[in-house]
Amino acid sequence: MVGPSIDIPAISKEFLKTGVGGSPDLPSFPVWVALLPVGQDPGPSDWVKAEWIVESGVNKAAVLVGAGTDLPLTKGLLHQVWVLIIAAPEEPVLKPGTVYAS
Repeated sequence: MVGPSIDIPAISKEFLKTGVGGSPDLPSFPVWVALLPVGQDPGPSDWVKAEWIVESGVNKAAVLVGAGTDLPLTKGLLHQVWVLIIAAPEEPVLKPGTVYAS
């Protein structure tokens, strides 16, 4: 497991807020999130546009996950959170944590 893990009921629909360390100017770059079972790498169609929020001085990529979203949760599975930041010429892909779908 990489990073912290949180538990979200599979039938829930809520914002997943993922802390991303680094430069304070991160919110000026586009950010995308993918959520897949642990052990799977994201492909081009797995990424969903996220938005930046700042909570207590921490940059977080926020996106709706769960029932009825583009990032559904499968009950009983541990999902890897992936974050892609488009900061040309770099496009770092991060694995900040996991989500267990209860």
